[in-house]
This record gives sequence, structure tokens and C-alpha cells, in this order.
Amino acid sequence: MDDMGNMNLSPRLQAVADMIPECEVVVDVGSDHGLLGSYCLSSDICRYVIATDIHEGPAKRTLEQMKVYDGRCETRVTDGLTGVELKENMNVVIAGMGGLEISKILNDALFSNGSIPKGMKFILQPQKSHYELRSFLSANGFAILNEKIVIEKDRFFYSVILVEYTGETYDLNDEEKFFGPVILKDRPENYVEYMAHEKEVFVKRALGDVKCAQILKNWEKYL
Repeated sequence: MDDMGNMNLSPRLQAVADMIPECEVVVDVGSDHGLLGSYCLSSDICRYVIATDIHEGPAKRTLEQMKVYDGRCETRVTDGLTGVELKENMNVVIAGMGGLEISKILNDALFSNGSIPKGMKFILQPQKSHYELRSFLSANGFAILNEKIVIEKDRFFYSVILVEYTGETYDLNDEEKFFGPVILKDRPENYVEYMAHEKEVFVKRALGDVKCAQILKNWEKYL
């Protein structure tokens, strides 16, 4: 915190926090430090935070970080959303994980952990496997409402995705799965830098991936 008692977040976590709609409860999945949950409470984004982590050590660190908010938060040692009853007044954050892991957590919530209320919003920040994550979202009824691009230390690029569970499936083409339909449509802040970085990645991936090679062939459309 700074001298005024405000919570200082990294650009990545700040972008995640800025994407969270106001609500009663924020569920922070994989919260190994408690910074995001503390920020949500101090900024009145929510009234209560449930922080989960699969390991006991990180859960204890989260509890220590958030102890000043005693009575407004809890930590649970659990895998993803297992054991968390999802309700309409909640928003769920899953940040700092791979897209496949995020997909698994959402899939378990849909089919193994009860159900997800329609209209519930999720703020997702995948570290990799964006194509696979957006494929899962479109195939399982998670509408993509917003996407932002974040740059940290001039070399780390992240996308933050706000989705709403509607239960209605839809189609995305390959470029939308790779880069994001909202990112391609709105070209948000940091778009030019992000696409320059992605081109370097695609040059390498195109050697063994037909989809990447085809997208790289038509790269001028993204400029």
C-alpha cells in the first residue's frame, strides 16, 4: 500500500480489477497473495471476497494479506471453484493461469460442481492457450463482452477478458480465437504493440501450424 492506504497493483492486476463489475461477492480463484481481493474490498468493488487456492501455503498468505478485512473475506483451500456455490450476486476472477487450466475450472463448474447461473460474469486473464480458451468459451455459452490488452515492463503482453455465461453457443473464426473478437473489432489501447509482438510469435509457430501460417499470410489486415 502507499502512504494514503491505497493498494498498489501491477498493471496486469489493475487491468483485471478495472474489468470487475460492482457486485456483492468476488471469487478470486488461485489467489496466492490476496492483493486483488484486498483491492476489491478497499475500492468497494464488492462487499465480500472468497479467495481460493489449491495449496495451503498461498491460501495462508492470502489470509494474512486480507486480515484487515476480517468479516468481509474468507479463504478456501480447494481446486478452482470446487465447493464454491455460485450465485447471481457473484463475479469470478480467474487470472494468471493457462487457458487450458481456466477452461477446466469453468468446465468443472458447469458439469461437476453444480451449475453456473445465467448472467454470471467472469474476468479471465490467461497466460497462454488463448485460442483454446476462446474456443471453449464460444462452445459452452460464455459470451465475450470486453477485452483489454496490458503491457508490463515493455515486454510482457496480457489480455484480460470479461465474459458472461448465457448458455448460448456461438461461432468464432480462427483469428478471433487467437486474438479476440473484441480486440480485433475495437483495437483497444496497446493494440499496435500487441500485434507486433504476436507477429513475432506467429512467424515461429507458422513453421508447424497451418492455421498460424494462414493468418500470417494475411497479416496486413490486422495493421
